[in-house]
Amino acid sequence: MTKHLSEAERRAQILRSARSVFIEKGYLAARVDDVARRAGLSKGAVYFYFPSKRDLFLALVREEHENTYSFIDQADHDDRPAAVKLLDLGRKYLDYFAGLKSPPRFFMMMSEQAIRDEEVREELVAVHSRFVDACTRILAQGMAEGTFRPLDPLAVAQILKGLIDGLAGESAIGLRPDRERLAGDGIQVILNGILLAPGSKAP
Repeated sequence: MTKHLSEAERRAQILRSARSVFIEKGYLAARVDDVARRAGLSKGAVYFYFPSKRDLFLALVREEHENTYSFIDQADHDDRPAAVKLLDLGRKYLDYFAGLKSPPRFFMMMSEQAIRDEEVREELVAVHSRFVDACTRILAQGMAEGTFRPLDPLAVAQILKGLIDGLAGESAIGLRPDRERLAGDGIQVILNGILLAPGSKAP
């Protein structure tokens, strides 16, 4: 007998099952039947919440980005100096990747599917742009405060996003980041390239 769950709980149950099926079989080989079986539900129950396999995949893509959006929103509403905000943002991502119970393999699947599916690509471009825009604002703030060197903030923001994507890719194949090392000297190397040297003045 299927346990009674709220709509939100049932939806989360289906998405958990779909995530594991997609990772195990790949998008093309995965079937809604497989997801229903993994969730212990009928195929009709899955279709009640998600009209197609593609809708399931897109829901997982959006779910995957919820943490990123929450990190960005927190940074946008943070009144602290830019250097503190940037450091905090970097540590949030390190904590996230280091603390995952299993490798974020779905991250790699999203990138692969984005090559074939324009809507998935748009979702990935949207989260990329939101991060880069938020990071650009933090860097511009730091320059206005006189703590960051006069740099192209967009270029630096794009490099930082590339570093985060690299960590995600490494984590996806089981290479978890060493949080203590990266949060120490790793982040310090990046900050040293951005911070204005003590005693220097921005032009």
